[in-house]
Formats: sequence, C-alpha cells, structure tokens
Amino acid sequence: MFLLDGTTVVYSASDLVRAEACEFAVLRDLDVKLGLIEPPELVADAMLERVAQLGMEHEARVLADYVQRYGEWDPAGRGVVRIPPLARGKYTDRVALEAKHAETVDALRTGADVVFQASFFDGRFVGRADFLVRVRDGGDLPVLAVGQVGAPVWAVYDTKLAKHAKPSALLQVAAYADQLETAGITPAEHVHLILGDGTTSSHLLANLLPGYRRSRAHLQEILDEHQHAGGPVTWGDARYLACLRCEWCAPEVEARRDVLLVAGLRASQRVRLHEVGITTMDQFAESTELVDGIGVATLERLRAQARLQVKQNPVDGAHDDGVEFDLFAPEVIGDLPAISVGDIFFDFEGDPLWAEMDGAPDNTADGGLEYLFGVVEAPLEPGTAPVFRPFWAHDRTQEKQALVDFLDYVAERRAQFADMHVYHYAAYEKSALLRLARRHGVAETEVNGLLDEGVLVDLYATVRASLRTGQRSYSLKKLEPLYMDVGRGGEVTNASESMVEYSDACAVRDLGDLEQWESRLARIAEYNQYDCVSTLRLRDWLLARAAEASEEPDGIDARDPETDLGVAATTEWERAADAAEATDEDGLTDAVLILVNEGLGEA
Repeated sequence: MFLLDGTTVVYSASDLVRAEACEFAVLRDLDVKLGLIEPPELVADAMLERVAQLGMEHEARVLADYVQRYGEWDPAGRGVVRIPPLARGKYTDRVALEAKHAETVDALRTGADVVFQASFFDGRFVGRADFLVRVRDGGDLPVLAVGQVGAPVWAVYDTKLAKHAKPSALLQVAAYADQLETAGITPAEHVHLILGDGTTSSHLLANLLPGYRRSRAHLQEILDEHQHAGGPVTWGDARYLACLRCEWCAPEVEARRDVLLVAGLRASQRVRLHEVGITTMDQFAESTELVDGIGVATLERLRAQARLQVKQNPVDGAHDDGVEFDLFAPEVIGDLPAISVGDIFFDFEGDPLWAEMDGAPDNTADGGLEYLFGVVEAPLEPGTAPVFRPFWAHDRTQEKQALVDFLDYVAERRAQFADMHVYHYAAYEKSALLRLARRHGVAETEVNGLLDEGVLVDLYATVRASLRTGQRSYSLKKLEPLYMDVGRGGEVTNASESMVEYSDACAVRDLGDLEQWESRLARIAEYNQYDCVSTLRLRDWLLARAAEASEEPDGIDARDPETDLGVAATTEWERAADAAEATDEDGLTDAVLILVNEGLGEA
C-alpha cells in the first residue's frame, strides 16, 4: 500500500489478503503512510525469512521448468517473457507503473508462451502475477505448438509453498485474472496454484471473481473513508474487523488487559463477554453473573483462570514474579502410571518446510522431516544424571531408520522394564509417530500397540485436567518456572530457532564445513535434551504436588536439591550453564504457527 501523487491510496493483493484477516491492521498501515502514527517496532524473524527464501526458490524452480519447456523469449514470437521489476525509487511513480503495465499487456498480445512477473496497475490496484501461461481457446491446456487460432487466452499460475489451496491464495489469483479482463485480455476458465509438493491446484475463475470483487470494493471503500476521516483508526471501532493477534492488535490487547489474555479463552467467548460489559481479565475475575452462550462449567473454569492471572499479574504490578498455581484436581495426577526406573521422556525436533536437498519437491502427502527423536532416561542410580539418547535423521531414508531404531529401543527397554512408559508433552509425538509409520510403511502395528497399551503418556492432558497457573499459556516453557532450577539459554531457545538452526546446519554441511555442521547439531541436541529433562521434572513435580495435597509424606519434590533427581538434574545443567536455555518464550510467531498448522502458508 502507498500514496500515489500524495493523495490516492494504491493497494495490492497482499493488502486484500491482510484485510480479510484484519481490517484494523490495514487501516493502521494506512495511518503510517498518512503520517498519523509511527510504524510498529518489528523484530526480525529468521523463520519467516527462511519461508520467504524457500518461496523464491520454489518460484525459481517453476520458472526454470517453463524455460526448459518453452525456451527464453524469442522476439520472433515464442518463449518465456520476463517482466523486469521497477527501478529503485520508481515503485510509487505513476508514469513508471503505467509503463510497466503497458509492457505486460504488450507481452500478452505477442506470441509468448509464458509471462513471468506480469505487472498490473489500474490506478488503484498494483500487483505482480508469478506466471501467466497462454492456453488453447476455451480451455486450460498450455499451447505447445505455433498456430493458435483466435485471440490468446491466458491462465494465471501462482507459486505457493502450501500443500493445499488457501482462500488467501485464491483471492490473489482472482485479482490477477480480474486485471487481465480489465486490460481486455481473456483469462482462462481456471486459475491455478503450483503448490509446494509439486502438485497444481486448479479452480474455476467464475466461482472466485464475485467474492474477490466484493472484497476489493469493500477494502477500497474503507480505505477511502478512513483517509478522509482526519485521524488514526481507533481500537475497538466496531466497523472494522480485528484479528486480535497481529503486530498492531496484540499491543492493544495487552495494554487494555483484554479478557482475551485469559488462557484458554476463545475469541467467540470474548465477544459474549464484551456484550455484557466484561472487557478486561480483571473484570472477568471479579464477575459472578452468567453469560449467554458460555456454559456454566466453562465460565467458572475460565473465571478461575482469570483470577490466577490477575493474582500473578495485578494492575499495580505488585507481585514477587513467581508463578501462581492451583492444583484443583490432584486425583487426576493419581491416574498417572507408577514411576518406573525404565521410564523415558521423549521429544521430536521437526521441520515442516524441509525438502530433499537436491531441490526436488517433496511429494509425500504431509512433507517435512523429523530430524531428531530425542530421549532422556530417568536416572537408574541416585546422584546420576539423566541419560540423553538422540536418534538423528537427515533425509527420508535416515528418517525411516530413526523410526525403526527408536521403536526397537523402546521394545528393548520394555523387555527390560515391563512397567516403563514414554512420557511426552502435548499430542505431537503421538501423531508424528503415526504419520511416520504411514509415510514409510513400517512399524504401524508397533506404533498402534504403544498407543493401545497406554505406553505413551501425554503430560499436557494431565496438566490441563488438574492444574491451573497464572501463566497465559500452558506450553511446557511457560510451566518451567515452577520446577526447573536452571533456565533456558544457549543459541537455540525455541522450536522456530531449532528449525532455522537445522536448515543452516544443512547449508554449511553441503558447503563441506563439517565442524560447523556438528556444532549446530550439538546446539539443537542441547535444546532438545532440555525439553526432555523438563518433561521428566514436570512429571515428578506433579507427583510431588499431588502427594502434598493428599498429605502423603513420600512424594518427590522435583525442586528440592536434597532429592536424588533434583541433584542429578541440577548438576547436569549447571555443568552446561554457559549454554543453558533461559527463555520461556515458545518462539513460534502466529504467522509461523499458521504456516506449520495450515500447510506451510503463503510465500
């Protein structure tokens, strides 16, 4: 988005996509352009930078394929035309924008087979389409021979790292097809997304254009209306959609102690609470009335959560910085298996963006690579440190072998310790094991057996059913102040950094720097080991608190330095204090979470 000639707001397909999620953010962006407010302070995100780089590499592969099929542009009338980007300093120049649009239209009216980075500008909208491919009249098949009859028909193709089509991507390709129509060029019946797994997703343009045109008209209306309003957009303006979590929304939610800050409270529940005048977590903590649309049990659970958060984080800031907690159902912890000396504590490190190193797309249905299966064994002898066992995988073949080796290890350990269990935190480990068994066609019976026999124990489920804390999240890192004496530190401190570190490790390995390769893997292993030890310490802390609640004197206190486990775990991490992990942040931004959860996102 930018101001043309200092007066006209020009927007792009990216602005349309952003407005679909958060109109408040788009208007705040406009306020920056109008000089009404300062831009937000943004922190560099290595994961998002990597996603962008992978997106460019995906686009480059597709371009190379088109060039191989059709050849570079031949002025005689065939091949791939590349539309160069605008010169530096010309991105907001009307004459330059109009000239680039004309250059694109001229290319489309020649005999070109493909136009790369087609540039469009209609006075209000500006955009660049990845690929426009000439197709047969009335169809969607590329023209492979000279002699097309009639006016050229052009199909829009856009590259996306995602493994499935997303509404935001369809909005973009519809925008470019609409620009073709506006320019008097006939678009093909279908638009296409070239996805990260190498497949192409095709969609009927007639189904997309009406929605796109409504979205564009609405965005243009609110931009023009706001431009002439004379002041910056106000938080809470009911006319505009707010996502509540972007770089513009999150500070507003935080500053107002919005009820959305209550852990586990959904946006739909926030609407219900706001309707009855409960807008802050402080008001919610003090409230007693019923709220339409929220069940009584759910309401009381969320109120209890709000009270703990307010106690831990009061308005006046008068708190000792400890983590408040309430063990409201200690009997749930009693359902955990009895401690076995053979118990292990398990955590994956995986990269959903990984693809084979030769640059070929990963055609598996789910993609990605689980590059480390990390295990910590509980100490067998008092005063000894937990043993860490990593199972590494650096390609598809090794991933299969790591799965087999891990399951063989578990089977051998069960043969030695029949009562042992595999503890993990949250459901990822279970789902990943099932996914890997299906991917590689091995050990499905063994994985299903572990699940059916209750060998895998998810401590997150236990925590959520028995414990409340004053934290805003129930991630493992947010719980660690309760039971970990040595904080997180080192160069890898969260899942996002682990993924980036692994990608960088592969890059230096491919350059032949094996010393750096091993060093970076060691950082990842240290991070993973801490997660596994943290799971071990959480298990024992929960048992200790439950024992206290039932007045049983023999409970283990995982924070007591006089206990065997406490000495072992503390000594283990004090020896690595310079590289210990010190942050309790999860490290995955909302954007990255969307990329991971919805199929690698937009790029």
